[in-house]
Amino acid sequence: MKPTLLKLFLIIVAVIVIVAGVTFAGIQSGRKSLVSEVEEEAPVIEQAEEVTVKEKKKWQDGWVKLDGEIYEYNKNILTFLIMGTDQHGVNTAQSGGLDGGQADVLSLLVLDPDKKRIEFIPINRNTMVDVDVYDASGNITKSVKAQIAVQHGVGNGMEESCEYQVKTVSNLFYQLPIHGYVAMNMEGVVPLSKAVGGVDVTLPNDFDAGNKKYKAGETVHLEGADVMTFVRERDHEVGGADRRLERQKVYMKALISQMIKQIKENPVSVTSIFKAVSKYVTTDISTNEMVYLATLASGYRYDGKSMHTIQGETVKGEQFDEFYCDEDALKKLVIEVFYEKVEE
Repeated sequence: MKPTLLKLFLIIVAVIVIVAGVTFAGIQSGRKSLVSEVEEEAPVIEQAEEVTVKEKKKWQDGWVKLDGEIYEYNKNILTFLIMGTDQHGVNTAQSGGLDGGQADVLSLLVLDPDKKRIEFIPINRNTMVDVDVYDASGNITKSVKAQIAVQHGVGNGMEESCEYQVKTVSNLFYQLPIHGYVAMNMEGVVPLSKAVGGVDVTLPNDFDAGNKKYKAGETVHLEGADVMTFVRERDHEVGGADRRLERQKVYMKALISQMIKQIKENPVSVTSIFKAVSKYVTTDISTNEMVYLATLASGYRYDGKSMHTIQGETVKGEQFDEFYCDEDALKKLVIEVFYEKVEE
């Protein structure tokens, strides 16, 4: 079994990258650069409900009808892909091909300026999708049905792999615009945990870690090597990765809260947190963009409703677990998070 990172940690890295921008002088060109290279078209969601004659008179491209209501894509939203890879050591470019490492942690970080909310959509690493294989010139040679985490491995393990993974995740979400990415390899987990002093979590399920056994409902303090065990290990029964994901979500919430608390008490601490993980991080978010995002998200809400779940089913494949999204539920989730109701 390859080691797995916690969605939480990469989401935290994203927040760290955003907050780190506060340490720079205020620059206002952030949004313009974030959206300049991203197609701002609405996700391509197939229209399933019949449109009435009255509705047709004002219908616009990109609108979607669901449960009798009409929705349009909110172009004010900014979306980022957070990745955790199974690589070791300081980030270095690989030779390419299939050596980029798998993105065992995947999550969308969504900043909604209209609702002033931060939303997270964790993506099951076993989600079955079309994974593209590229040649040395960046041309697609073939596509194979595989776990979405595999896509990151098709590349150099850094920017190239991240860009391929962004494209595949965008396709899963109906060509959703993604404005940037943050990736961290597994070696960054321990220093990140240490930098925030660890966290207290209540276990959502039983977990046998070999040298330690955790019981559902038990509250424990996690720091250092214990964090790695808690978020990366899993049982080998069908659905083991799903149960691990539930633990990761619990830890994610606790870690984000702990980090925000620490930064509020000592704003300068963000510098040491970012320094602890920066050499393990690959991102296309520039300094200007960090500043903009830090300013944008400073007053946003993050609460128990911020974490979303993609519904679906896990089955045992020929070799590994395979997760299949509930397409109807996924469409509803995309509309809930990224769309707003069209008022008559």
